[in-house]
Amino acid sequence: MDKKTEIIETKPFGRPSFVFTPKILEQIKHMASYMCVKGEIGTIIGCSYATIHRSEEASKAFEEGVAIAKVNIRKTQFDIATKLNSSMMAIYLGKIYLKQDRDDDDDDYKPLPLGDVV
Repeated sequence: MDKKTEIIETKPFGRPSFVFTPKILEQIKHMASYMCVKGEIGTIIGCSYATIHRSEEASKAFEEGVAIAKVNIRKTQFDIATKLNSSMMAIYLGKIYLKQDRDDDDDDYKPLPLGDVV
């Protein structure tokens, strides 16, 4: 009686790992630059929010895209304040970036008194 040994190959468990190619990372950065959230991006590229969140390189591409979006928003605000001469936008930017709406003790952020300008 000769018993034959049969080798059974096992299949890996779970989904295959998602590979972030340079093209996909650029796509993540591009979509994030339009303020798409990770869930939306994951739906487009074929993975989950958690996959993007766990991947260091995907998270970095996402953060770079968000930074680009913020720069574009600030540039647009600045252009509205300067080129379109919008006093409302100038006031808003002064409050946000120059802290002109706060009563801080720090003289660096206080507006100049009118007597010093005239």
